[in-house]
Amino acid sequence: MSKLTTPVIWLAVIGIAYWYWSEPDNYSAGTSPVDDPKKNAQIIADCVANGGYMQSNGYKDQGESPEGICADENNLYRTYTGWHRR
Repeated sequence: MSKLTTPVIWLAVIGIAYWYWSEPDNYSAGTSPVDDPKKNAQIIADCVANGGYMQSNGYKDQGESPEGICADENNLYRTYTGWHRR
């Protein structure tokens, strides 16, 4: 190998590694720029705290959790990164 080829290969490997560990996380949860997990978490917390889930027609004492009912009512789902819009 020439003296120029080795640094080019290393730079390519470093660039691919950087892309692999940083870029996919931005899109893996399917979030959009307007999707704010902190704001969505507050929506769920307010719904549970205010008993909004009890007003749901589908609420049963046993079965779904209050968080699950509030998530359905607000069109949210939970991932490891937080609450997101469907």
